[in-house]
Amino acid sequence: MINKTVQRLGRGGAIGEQADGAALLNMNLNKFSNHLRQVKGMNFFQFDELVEMTVTSQTPYIAQYFAERINHLVVPMPEVGELDSVDMFDCHLQLNAIKGMLDKAIEDAKADGVFDANERKNIKELKQKYQATFEAFMLKLDALYAEDL
Repeated sequence: MINKTVQRLGRGGAIGEQADGAALLNMNLNKFSNHLRQVKGMNFFQFDELVEMTVTSQTPYIAQYFAERINHLVVPMPEVGELDSVDMFDCHLQLNAIKGMLDKAIEDAKADGVFDANERKNIKELKQKYQATFEAFMLKLDALYAEDL
């Protein structure tokens, strides 16, 4: 979770990424590494530090980590912008296309009576994509047709 998050902070490469995380949190590299590994009496990062890394990196990994622990999921907020009925139709078609791919993946996986690791991974990814697309559709629908207040 942290490694995926700090990968988006800058220079790349394990040391560069950790150095970017350390710089963001005003720590030296050793202190950052000690927090990451929880060694030398260091606790894991504080909540506000995790939030700062998440916001700066613009990644969902830390949110996903916590959401999965309580059996929830994280979906991206869609860009609503200018909407019209054509955009809604396109969004609805995309939603149905993803649902079709999910249904097919489930049917293919059921064929031999066992869902192997690759099949479970594919189904999970398609399910998350479907849920995110459905959420985007609903938010766009609300934005397009909501009563003006």
